[in-house]
Amino acid sequence: MDEEIIFKPIGYIKSPYEDVNNMPKSTRESRDAEAEMIINEEYLESMSSMKAGEEYMVLFHFHKSEGFKQRVPFRGTGPIKGLFSTHAPNRPNPIGVSTIKIKEIQGNVIRFTGVDMLNGTPVLDLKDIL
Repeated sequence: MDEEIIFKPIGYIKSPYEDVNNMPKSTRESRDAEAEMIINEEYLESMSSMKAGEEYMVLFHFHKSEGFKQRVPFRGTGPIKGLFSTHAPNRPNPIGVSTIKIKEIQGNVIRFTGVDMLNGTPVLDLKDIL
């Protein structure tokens, strides 16, 4: 099961956060912070049922992370925990997931709250929270 898996981003995040040190560590810390998600226009039909007020999971690539440790400080400064019990960005497969709330959709641009991603973060997928 060591085959390589390649993902193609469906869009990217326009976030106010340029540096991981100034970014919220989770959506719990950033509930009111706003950002935009720019979805590639080829996926407009996939967005056809999305509405303002709904919550979605965003799966994204931690594009600035390098390497990983199996034990890390919780939220960067807390007690040491096993990596899989954290949201640390440095992972064997640097995939993140956040829950966001849609504020507005205009064409292929989704304005949302709950941003805990860096500017330019590649978006891998969106999933409705049922």
